[in-house]
Amino acid sequence: AVVSTQSTGSLTRGKKIFKLRSKSSISRDQATRWEKNFDALINDANGLKLFTEFARKRHAAENIEFWLAVNEFKKKRPQGERLTEATRRIYRTFICNQSEKQININDTIRKDIIRGIENPSLKLFDEAQEQIYILMKTDIYPRFLRDETFMSLTAENS
Repeated sequence: AVVSTQSTGSLTRGKKIFKLRSKSSISRDQATRWEKNFDALINDANGLKLFTEFARKRHAAENIEFWLAVNEFKKKRPQGERLTEATRRIYRTFICNQSEKQININDTIRKDIIRGIENPSLKLFDEAQEQIYILMKTDIYPRFLRDETFMSLTAENS
């Protein structure tokens, strides 16, 4: 059985890191893989879309957005002024206290990032990204698995 879902929106303002405007067909087998493995969920385009929509409705999408932004940052491997600009953009969007999308990381990691902004590296956000990954896996993911929308994907009669 295949269930169709529709997701709309985007994960960032301005430049879109991950476009969420598509119709997807999700098989029960695919959903069952996601149920057994968090990494399978977030590394699958359809799974990530569904998980992000769930998180957005629960005001937790900033975590996924941050995790994706850091992945993109590492993938692009900016250097020089572009590295400085990219780290400041991530900082302003997700780390600073005035950010609308501020992520919940511990104070030690936040202070380490603030100190690292002056001499940034590609590893600047690694600890924060790991902390957010753990939060997603241990908090948002279990709630996602219990959500009616996801449960309908794995139901016998879907």
